[in-house]
Amino acid sequence: MRKFASLLMLPGMLLAIYDIGWIDVNNWRMPVCNDGRWAIDVTHSNFPGGSWPYPLMNFYLFGGGLWVGAIMQGETLVTCGYNPNSGGGEMAPTLCRYWRDGYNDPRDRIYRFPGDWPPPQSRFPMAPVVPRSDLNLWCCFGDSDPANHYVPGHPLGIDVALTTYAFADSEYRDIILLRYDVFNNNDHAINQCYIALCLDADIGHATDDMNGLILDKLFQRGPDTFRVRNTGFTGDYDNHEQVSDRWQGGTPGVAAVRLLSAPGGLDLSAFKTSTLDTGSATDRDQYLTMAGYDYRTGIYSPFDSADESAADKRFLLSCGPFDFAARDSATFWYAIVAAQFGPENEIWPHSDTSELAWRCHLAEQAFERLPGVTEEPSRGTRTPNPMPSHVRGVLELAVDSRQHTACRAELLDISGRKVLNLHPGPNDVSGLAPGVYFIQRGRPRNQSVERIVLAR
Repeated sequence: MRKFASLLMLPGMLLAIYDIGWIDVNNWRMPVCNDGRWAIDVTHSNFPGGSWPYPLMNFYLFGGGLWVGAIMQGETLVTCGYNPNSGGGEMAPTLCRYWRDGYNDPRDRIYRFPGDWPPPQSRFPMAPVVPRSDLNLWCCFGDSDPANHYVPGHPLGIDVALTTYAFADSEYRDIILLRYDVFNNNDHAINQCYIALCLDADIGHATDDMNGLILDKLFQRGPDTFRVRNTGFTGDYDNHEQVSDRWQGGTPGVAAVRLLSAPGGLDLSAFKTSTLDTGSATDRDQYLTMAGYDYRTGIYSPFDSADESAADKRFLLSCGPFDFAARDSATFWYAIVAAQFGPENEIWPHSDTSELAWRCHLAEQAFERLPGVTEEPSRGTRTPNPMPSHVRGVLELAVDSRQHTACRAELLDISGRKVLNLHPGPNDVSGLAPGVYFIQRGRPRNQSVERIVLAR
């Protein structure tokens, strides 16, 4: 059993208007909450909410949500839409501009098509107007209430709008699409930003799950050859579950998340798996995990592709880093996919991922065929910084033409801690551990940041 109870009300937010909507038009049955969480059934204590395939009540997902991490004004900060260590989150069910007015506006809720669509543009100017699938849910949430953050963390100053898409036709019956529009509400950039989707999966009994990764692989189905990328998935260790209140019957399949699209061509940068006992708890440790590090050892190991033992598992699909400009927005698309995955009693690792790969391919097709998929939120999305330079032994620091020759430059590690003062010309970095670092130049109000990777 899990070590926490899921709470509808979070500390400091007892007056908040929480809402829950259900995706229920295809083989998935999954709740969405207007505080950043989905899959968790907040109407029950300690209970999952994501089941598949209908009409069987076989639970695959305990909870999920978006993480946003960054180094902002010298601090390492992470806002969790869903924290698998507690079942809660750090978002509030209203936009940052409204939270000081109190959590009592009935418009701060989930909107559904068909039903009470569209969301009111007067309060939510970024909300969609035209429905794009057989069932759409839309809600928004912000992280500006400091009372909602785990100490010593505090807000980044971001809003998030979530739109879900589900399809009634047979081809896409095992797929849900998620669109996240993330807004930087600050008058300054949020640097070295990572976006990650957290999935906390329980396939029936919580303690016998395994995680896997399809990073980039070609598959063939009949005459069709297709590529599947950026997909994390969870299966059952022995492909067998006892009948219980969380498993009605049948051979377990697999639940997966695929990163479909990110701004500026950003790709999956890390896939990190953990258990209930090893999950990161502080903002710094969570940020290191998002950046591809084992926060316990400091070792850079971005892709946890080999799973060895059954446990209560969760994973992060991470994307970044990029510099998030002031008053800007960025859009990220994901697919939640379910598929059958081998015969009963087959021990992990299951050998045949072909059906899962095909469903992931169909998810990409559904995304590409979705009307209006290229529409951006009202503030637009800028192209993130390019891929980092790789450095071995000596860091050659050129003079920034935008700065004076004597401008201060520092080398920061992935948590934002200064490890070296830099000077123009060669700098010896051979004594530093390999991994991602940042060159920061200038004063706080006129800084430039460049990402590098130190290699052996």
